[in-house]
Amino acid sequence: MSIRSNPRFANACILIVDDVTFTRRLIAAALTKAGFRRIESAENGAEALQKTYDLCPDLVILDLNMPKLDGFGYCELVRGDKNLPRMPIIVQTGVEERKARLRALSCGADDFLTKPLDMDELSLRICVHVDRYFMLRDMKDMCSYLEMEIEQTQLLRPYIEQAQAAQSGTDLFEKHLDVMKELIEVSST
Repeated sequence: MSIRSNPRFANACILIVDDVTFTRRLIAAALTKAGFRRIESAENGAEALQKTYDLCPDLVILDLNMPKLDGFGYCELVRGDKNLPRMPIIVQTGVEERKARLRALSCGADDFLTKPLDMDELSLRICVHVDRYFMLRDMKDMCSYLEMEIEQTQLLRPYIEQAQAAQSGTDLFEKHLDVMKELIEVSST
């Protein structure tokens, strides 16, 4: 799976969160090269949180160790807010400790990569997560549409029943007319 096999990925909004400017630029350059066009960045968790509310990104690439609000706190706040969609969060960090990885995943991260990043692997993981996210979002939209259709159909039920009753009455009237015509024919002969 690659961005070239699914052009929809190119329009995915990717938010890169890292306090190191070089890392943000490196990831953005790799994603641009891979074909992603909507790339945003934030230098700490607090800024990332605001951009998450403003942009509703389709995926977040998140560093753990940052000032103001670290990656753990960001994950907890985002996952705790039921008004935000459950966009994928890929944690990228220099911390290799098992404890930090488990904590990040338990705070709501979907995937974990250790620095230095393999940009090809990062691009592929983004494609996998964005594809899954788009499918889930499409399914949710379809369910909402079907729920609306059911509600509209329920609202039409009395009118349909009325129309069916009117049709039955029309059918009876037509039969009555046919009987009358037959009587006229019989009477005139």
